[in-house]
Amino acid sequence: MNGFINILKPPGLTSHDVVKYIRTLFPGVKVGHGGTLDPGAAGVLPILLGKATKFFSYIVDFSKIYRAELFLGVSTDSADSSGKIIAAKEPYTLDIEEIKKVLTSFTGEIQQTPPMFSAIKHKGKKLYEYARRGKSIERKPRTVYIFYIKIIDYFPPKRVLLEVKCSKGTYVRTLCSQIGDALGFGGHMSFLLRREVGDFKLLQANTFENLDHLSSMDNLKKAILPLDFPFQNGGKVVLNRDRVNSLIHERFLPFNKSLDSATEPVDGKIVPVYTTKGDFVGLGRLEEDSSCNFVLKPEKIIIQV
Repeated sequence: MNGFINILKPPGLTSHDVVKYIRTLFPGVKVGHGGTLDPGAAGVLPILLGKATKFFSYIVDFSKIYRAELFLGVSTDSADSSGKIIAAKEPYTLDIEEIKKVLTSFTGEIQQTPPMFSAIKHKGKKLYEYARRGKSIERKPRTVYIFYIKIIDYFPPKRVLLEVKCSKGTYVRTLCSQIGDALGFGGHMSFLLRREVGDFKLLQANTFENLDHLSSMDNLKKAILPLDFPFQNGGKVVLNRDRVNSLIHERFLPFNKSLDSATEPVDGKIVPVYTTKGDFVGLGRLEEDSSCNFVLKPEKIIIQV
């Protein structure tokens, strides 16, 4: 059983809890997930089955879209509503344009210090294990990218509903705390919903109830997305059998745009590779050589032809 399942993770479960549940539906199949979602959060969680687990590093690289509520005036040690209050300041009603101006300052590349209440490991233990014992570990700031932050609604003076599109590694609760500080009141994230992970979207996500129903009808295959699903919208390369074998065994292949693909070659671009019969071979990487010509290198090959 190979492919992806788009799951709507409910609040209260860890991402690993979801993986354990999926394993009960597919005994003996290797199962993973495509990016941790906090236990208190809900939303899209890509599940990887069988050979799809080979694509884990690519799935977690996808941008994400979240809906988050910023609660102004109350700061917590975890930056969300599960933590202990560490500061409080009564906010006043803000002008929407004033909020937008602050949000703009957090778009593009920004620096974030990972929160102590996170799954990042230090000396083999997760940071939240230290935090629960009252210990604080020095963390280095990391660079993340915020594509946009939009105000969806404002319920003055305390609650601001935001939509955020961001890169991997972004802590939205930390972002909410940062924005609260920049607005002068402090704040924390009181709600989080992940709407998209790449092409995995909330409207197409399966609930546990839906999967249980499909399981009882012996129709679980209906929920499985094909191995190439996450990579279908970025162009593709189609090779005949000989060129596929060359790609696999020679480790690189001179790229011919008119012969191989309608996609515009870009240095470093990852593209799905298919046979002329439409079989998905895996992923290739386009690279520009010193003569400004492109070669196609195997990135992650999943079948032999």
